[in-house]
This record gives sequence, C-alpha cells and structure tokens, in this order.
Amino acid sequence: MSDLRFEYNIPVFAGAPVQGNDPVHRDTPAYERLDWDTTRAGIIAAEELGFDAVWAPDHLMLGRDRAEYECWTLLSAIAGFTQDVNIGSLVLCNDYRNPALVAKMAATLDVISEGRLELGLGAGWHDPEYEAYGYTYRDDFDRLMRLDEAIRLIKRMWATAPGEGASFDGDHYTIADAPCSPGPVQDPHPPILVGGTGEEVTLKLVARHADVWNTDVFNGDVDTLVHKTGVIEDHCATVGRDPDEIEYSWDGHVICTRNEARLEELLDLMLPIQFEEEYVDQADIETAADAREYFVMGTPEECAAAIERRVEVGITKFQCWFIDFPDHTGMELFADEVMPAIG
Repeated sequence: MSDLRFEYNIPVFAGAPVQGNDPVHRDTPAYERLDWDTTRAGIIAAEELGFDAVWAPDHLMLGRDRAEYECWTLLSAIAGFTQDVNIGSLVLCNDYRNPALVAKMAATLDVISEGRLELGLGAGWHDPEYEAYGYTYRDDFDRLMRLDEAIRLIKRMWATAPGEGASFDGDHYTIADAPCSPGPVQDPHPPILVGGTGEEVTLKLVARHADVWNTDVFNGDVDTLVHKTGVIEDHCATVGRDPDEIEYSWDGHVICTRNEARLEELLDLMLPIQFEEEYVDQADIETAADAREYFVMGTPEECAAAIERRVEVGITKFQCWFIDFPDHTGMELFADEVMPAIG
C-alpha cells in the first residue's frame, strides 16, 4: 500500500449554519466565517502532518455570504508558502477560463512550484455561477465536448518544443502557433485529473485523457466505486488504453475521533446532507448508517477499515474534507494514527 496518498481538501468557503441546524454547505459545516489566516493555517498544518497534496475547488460563490477564494489565485499563493505538498484544482471548471490560457497558467505554476502541480479539470455544472458571472451555460453534452477539446489543446501546447507554437482547430477552440514557453517541469506533463461520474461521456473522456479519475462525494461508497471503475475499464478497452495507466481518487468527508459525543455532534450537523438545488438523482444520506457507507468516519481504526475497503477496489488517492475544521483535531488524529496504519 506504499503508493497510497492522503490529501487535504482546502476549506475555501465557510459552511456553518447561519441560524438553526442546517449547514450552508456540507463540506465545511463547522466553519463559521471565511478567514484567510484560518484557511492558511489548515494548509500549513496539512503539509506539516505529512499530507501529500492540497486541493482547492473551483467555484466562485459557494458557502456563507457566497464568500469564496478564487481557485487559481489561491493555488499560486500556496505554491509560495509551501515546499513539499502537491497543489491541485478539484476541479477547474473548463468554461471559466480559455484552455490555451490554462495551459500557459499551468505551465507557469508547475515551474514556480518546482513540479508540484496536478491539474484537475471538469466540464462545469453550477448554473447559478454561470448566470451570475456572465458565462454561457450549455447543455451537458456540449460542455463535455468542450472539455474533450480543451484537454487535447492543453496537451498539445505542453508538448511544443521551446520557441515553437501549437495550433489547434476544433469545433469549440482554435489556436494558431501558440507557444507555451517555458513548458511544465514535469515529464511528460503535470498529471491531469478529470472529475465526474457520467458513464456514457464523462468516463469515456477519463479513459481517453486522464491520468487520474476523481469521484465526487456522492459516489464514493464501495459499491458505486466498483461500478464506476468497471465502466472506465470498459471504455479503456474501447479506446485502446491500458486501464492501469489511470489512477482512481476518492473525494469525501472524514470524521476521525475517539470521542463518541463529538462524532454524534458532527453527524447531527451534517445529516441529512444538504444538496444544492442543482444536484439531482443523488443518493439519500440521512442517517448515521447511510453516512458510514459514504464517509470515512469513527475511530482511527474504523477510518482505516473504511479506507482499506476502498483500496481493495482500486482507490489510491484519498482527498479528505475534515468536517471538524477549523478544529485540526480530526486531521491530526488521522495523520497520527490512520495514515501510518495504512500507508
């Protein structure tokens, strides 16, 4: 299990209830007010505790007061005050930035961070952000085809020799002799993570293009993981790719504590899961028994067992939302007792 990696999802928005018991956002239900010093302290703690990477979601207005840090600016800042952790986007919305510019931005950040960038990409889904910021929200298939072209364009730019330019003439994006110098440090390029679970198109894009597939927090139970990874393997056979070239990552909630009262307190805050209106056809997570299927939760021994069940079906990256944040107690216990027991 030496190839396992444990990674930290950065609280870039506060999600604690404004009033009553319903959190504004499920990922940060105990974080009451977005504060840079608090968020930064979590990142520093994660690096000091031995986490392998830190990841930032790419949204513009989630959480309390719709206050949220912009992903790429945040990653660039993190590169400056960390030394060892990889830095990644979980996941960058393709429609928010021109992919040719993303290729250039990513190459620059890979240079500045000395090869620590992991580029997570997705087709986008949060319609209210598109409307608020003036982006065009297209249908699902169109967004996915734009993502397909974007990944191909980015890889082409990264592959150009110093001083040369890349050209691409697609249905959605066109570039002509566009250089990407200096190129990325990593060879052949920074890992590309693709997030999403749609079986007909998204997972086929994973099979074609991704170095890493990332599930979302609602598809992280073992049975669903078995099914989704099986779909990816079938698509790999169709497109002629070795499925062993793709790594699988789990993105989900972690409650690590030996204090039963604290566990119940956090579960009372979390459950039932509060979905954004845009989510449809998601599994119900209403009870503690439901949560145990989707979360990594309980004592360190119970957390380790939950992780091992996912390792058995091929997961090697665990991107963790520590639900007790801004308290670091759960993260520290996880690092002290769970990570050594498994890694």
